[in-house]
Amino acid sequence: MGWKLAAFLLAVSIRYANADCTCYEQANYTGTSAPLSNSFERSDFSACYTPCSYVAYSGDDTFGWGGLTINWGSVADTTGKIQIFDGTDTTGTPLIVVNAKENVVNGIDKSLIRSSQPRITITYTQEGTGANNYNGVIKASPGLQPSTVPITTTAAPTTRTYNNPTFKYDPYLITHDIMIVVNQRTSGGMAALNNLNAIVYNFVMQLYTTTDINSSTGSRLSLASLTPYLPYYSIRTAIWESSAPDVVNNLPKSGVSIEGNIDTALASLVKLAYTVNTNSSTDTRTNVQRSIVLLTAEWPTTGANLNTSYVKKAFDDYGVNLLVVGFNLTDTEKSKLIRGASADQWYNAVNTVTTNNDAVATFVNPYYFNDKSATNFWCPMYPVHPTSSDNSSFTFQEPYNYDGPYSTDGQWTVPFDGQTGRYCNFANNQYTINRPDNADGMTVTVFYELEAGKDFLNFYDASNNLIASFTGYDISSSSFYTATPVLTARFTSDNQSVFRGFNVNIKPHPTS
Repeated sequence: MGWKLAAFLLAVSIRYANADCTCYEQANYTGTSAPLSNSFERSDFSACYTPCSYVAYSGDDTFGWGGLTINWGSVADTTGKIQIFDGTDTTGTPLIVVNAKENVVNGIDKSLIRSSQPRITITYTQEGTGANNYNGVIKASPGLQPSTVPITTTAAPTTRTYNNPTFKYDPYLITHDIMIVVNQRTSGGMAALNNLNAIVYNFVMQLYTTTDINSSTGSRLSLASLTPYLPYYSIRTAIWESSAPDVVNNLPKSGVSIEGNIDTALASLVKLAYTVNTNSSTDTRTNVQRSIVLLTAEWPTTGANLNTSYVKKAFDDYGVNLLVVGFNLTDTEKSKLIRGASADQWYNAVNTVTTNNDAVATFVNPYYFNDKSATNFWCPMYPVHPTSSDNSSFTFQEPYNYDGPYSTDGQWTVPFDGQTGRYCNFANNQYTINRPDNADGMTVTVFYELEAGKDFLNFYDASNNLIASFTGYDISSSSFYTATPVLTARFTSDNQSVFRGFNVNIKPHPTS
């Protein structure tokens, strides 16, 4: 009760000191990434000063605190001081003291200090009234002795009854490694930031989540926010070890008034969280789709070009999809963000003015469920096209960046690392090949690696009769002959386990 009373008394003093200046963390915190940031004016997120304090609990008595990072921006009062106490008692010697202008980065002494308790108290004070800008985080991780016998929990089921017509399918079926990124810079004040957080809540709370790197079902989550200082992002939850409530509980509670750099932040986050097979806790899964969802209530004029030579390359190299969800963007902002295929748009983007399920469905249905209600730049089709100038052969493939063999002389790369070059879930794509007038038949050669028994490449004749079906993996190739005047190929995939896809070559036989 002691720390609760202290927090109450502090809250009273805050309101008395300045009714408009608000502590970033306004209540005690439970989670694994406790934020440290300056107090702010609610109207425009500009920095201000009022003394602040809160208790952070890791949520698990075996998890202690460490890995502190702090970055100072503008400093008007050099007497500013962050103090972190081991436990809920603030009368003793602090575990860590960070003075104004003292940046703390990974690997230096103060970032290596760990608490001996699952609860810490974080305070900020200064002698004057000048406004200081700072942000940082301290993270919880295993290492303390358990105080009680652990409680065994039962895993959530992977299927359930669902009949919400707003969504094409049950969002529970989404299987992605998803990083949520919230842009804290907004000219819309707390109202805009709260709306972004509401969209996140209505999205992630409908997902079936897992932390198992070997799982082929469920979505793994992590949360970051954009900041004005290098590296222009802050990791707010443990990467791929977060539940939906973890994400919701760690959403930013205030914005920033200084522009960062969206391009640099996104490219860096891809490289941080989406590598495969490095035996790290931040490894991404090899056979699931990967997506970064950036939520923003503004689109800046600089540092957000999403250019193909830098940002797109990072996403392509690491096999990651980008979705930008705008809230109440201006027409000018929308024109910069939602450019269309003719302007080399390679990412998915929407703008919404609501935060409910209807808003979430505007990006879940076309992009996660691939329902063709909007162009899905994550999964562009590679249409049938000739492979020779005389139209003597044709080809098509999925994914668009297919990296398998194209002829019997080619080979599949073994082993495949799963980093890039994989098709999408919920595919339902159709290809039509008309037999040339001067041909009496066609030989079809297929190279494929698909999820066995779940993902299919089927071929139909002009009467819609199934004449060939492929699933699983063929290390050489498979061929068949057909005399049908119209050949239709249909590729379908389920909600999980994506592989390297297929390449199809069609060679017409000239009439003898």
